[in-house]
Amino acid sequence: MHGHFGLTLTGEGIVYEDLERRISLVWTDHGMTPGRTSLAESSRFIVDHYCRRPDAFPENLPGSFAIALYDAGRQRRLLARDAFGTIPLYYAPAAGRDTRFGTRIAHVLDELSETRLNPAALLDFLTFFWALDGKTFFRGVELLPQGSVWDNGQVRRYFTFKHRPEERPRKEWVSAIRDALTQAVQATLADDLGCHLSGGVDSSAVTMLATQLRGAPPPAFVAEFPDSVPAGEAQYGQLVADSIGAELIRVFAGPERFPEALSAIVRAVEEPKCHPPVFPRFLIESEAKTRGCRVLLTGRGADEIFTGYEWHRAETLTRSQARRTVFTAEDRAALLRPEFLSAADYSPAEAYEAILADCAGGSDLERIMALDARTILANWLVIDYKISGHFQNECRAPFLDTNLVNLGLSIPARQKIEGDRLKALLKDAVADILPAAVLDRPKIGFRTPMGEMMRLGLKDYMRDALAADSSPFWEVFNPDGAALLLERHFVRGENLGWQLWALLSIREWFRAFVDRQRPRETGDRNA
Repeated sequence: MHGHFGLTLTGEGIVYEDLERRISLVWTDHGMTPGRTSLAESSRFIVDHYCRRPDAFPENLPGSFAIALYDAGRQRRLLARDAFGTIPLYYAPAAGRDTRFGTRIAHVLDELSETRLNPAALLDFLTFFWALDGKTFFRGVELLPQGSVWDNGQVRRYFTFKHRPEERPRKEWVSAIRDALTQAVQATLADDLGCHLSGGVDSSAVTMLATQLRGAPPPAFVAEFPDSVPAGEAQYGQLVADSIGAELIRVFAGPERFPEALSAIVRAVEEPKCHPPVFPRFLIESEAKTRGCRVLLTGRGADEIFTGYEWHRAETLTRSQARRTVFTAEDRAALLRPEFLSAADYSPAEAYEAILADCAGGSDLERIMALDARTILANWLVIDYKISGHFQNECRAPFLDTNLVNLGLSIPARQKIEGDRLKALLKDAVADILPAAVLDRPKIGFRTPMGEMMRLGLKDYMRDALAADSSPFWEVFNPDGAALLLERHFVRGENLGWQLWALLSIREWFRAFVDRQRPRETGDRNA
């Protein structure tokens, strides 16, 4: 979906004109209006929703969506994104009242005279692996934050992941979670279904419920790394698959697949917006397409709603930032040119603290969970959308069903943890359908053994990829700092796989979007 606000609204996607109410729409969705029989009916539903409460739109609008709306009577231009941010929506404000928008950055790049790096986004990425709250690597292009509306140039949030705790008996919470999750999985089923099956509680519960509801197990996919690189996911996925008679398709994620995959990932996502687990994720989507599974279910969202991260055990606000840091300020000073840092005049730490201060909650844990949803979840959903779209697949996340999320936010956060047991309520809700080994396994989390794989035949590739040349990349990065990272990893034995992934991703972004703009040197016969 993409388009342009000028004197009116024009665009491509689902286009609708309500002549009587003088309202124009361009929109796209993932199941926004279940039960409606046509796109026209769904479009009227959106317009009706807007007209009932125009100043509150799109509060309580169901599903996943990106909407552009022009209200001629009120001279109002709106961009709206669903509460959780399942579908990205970018915009590039231009001179006067013109604004270009789209679900991909490429849709708005024509508004820019050239591709220029946004220094703040790069510093965020090096610090946290994510650009915070609406920044993109492209200066002049912004991402509308999850649960937000752009209203004639002003951005406001209509949804936050704020807990509204209620008191209920524990058994009642457990039963309610099971019922809501079952209904959520039911709503995501499709004929061409497959499941991401890491062997964790979240993906395993989704796969097991999908099997019960369909009456047959869907194909399941798990990443498998080289034998010499321990990762520990596939064995648990196999336990689940064996218990329901499902075919577990093991997708090999070896170092020989890395260079080509990284290049494709950065171009598909359009930014270095992700960390190493996107590598096996990308390969699984490719394999799923080959096998005819065009709708893939994931466990995305469960960690943020039901306390799935290690730092939820005894989180305090003062320690939260340190747990999330990839490159410290000292690391960044060694890696980046001082003139770049001086010109950027930006502090990721201060930006992080501002977001945390804006996260509402009755306890430190509730605020940290809201922060996780606003950073980790928000960015992963953009990645899921773009990676799936790259293969013409669709990613569905039952844990982000509106009713299930609202239920999760009504549970007091501390009741979701029992002693040292994360996601205790969720685990109890699905305990009767999961193997005990899956329920009791330690959380592996984002376990992608990037550092170990880099030592299995990628040394020369990495040295070549990070060799100093005439790219503008080296106007930002210090070649000596990059060389030191390589030395520390390959010679001194430190595991800096995730840091090197970040550097390689940024280098690939420059190669894809910036280097091509630089004129060739005089004398180049191909110029």
